[in-house]
Amino acid sequence: MSATDAPQKRKQPSPAPASSKKPRTQEPPNSLIGPHEATLKQLAPAHNVLALSVLSSTQIRKRVTSATSHLLQKASASRIVLLHARPADVCKMITVAEQCKRVLGEQGQAWYQYNELFDLPPESVKRKKKKAASDKVEAEEEVEEDPDSDEGAFEAMESRFEKAVLPPPRVRTYKSLRIFLSNQAISELNSRENVTIQTSEDTS
Repeated sequence: MSATDAPQKRKQPSPAPASSKKPRTQEPPNSLIGPHEATLKQLAPAHNVLALSVLSSTQIRKRVTSATSHLLQKASASRIVLLHARPADVCKMITVAEQCKRVLGEQGQAWYQYNELFDLPPESVKRKKKKAASDKVEAEEEVEEDPDSDEGAFEAMESRFEKAVLPPPRVRTYKSLRIFLSNQAISELNSRENVTIQTSEDTS
């Protein structure tokens, strides 16, 4: 048998090259909780705190169930639910709080509600300003301008004088609302500014 007739070994398939795709990175943490982290750290040592966000897609019934289940559990430590939402969803958050209080009342459980105004982070304020500016540009584009008008030149000169003479404008802060629900009075919240309190207990 000639050399050409000798059985030839089959070539082993070469291993598949390692995938060049990078592993998926974890999604960034929920930025909604950012403005509340300092408060949560303050309350955590003495209280069992549950933070719940209320979004436009949130089912109200699920949030009410989660909140009331937390508050109705029997435990030595006081329990708190923090409800927080974007400004556009504050009305929905208030609905969640009202339904929670109704359920607690039906269960014979006392409740305390603390409403607190807090400063929005600069990132969300910038997004709101950017959207407002884009809407203004679109509205201005619809107005036909007179090419021979010198009104724009006078406005530009006036604004330069204002910047040189007038003091810089004060930085505006934008606030939103967060709600704390608890089964008893919370001294840390009682002493905070911009907090209003509602309760089922007779405080007279």
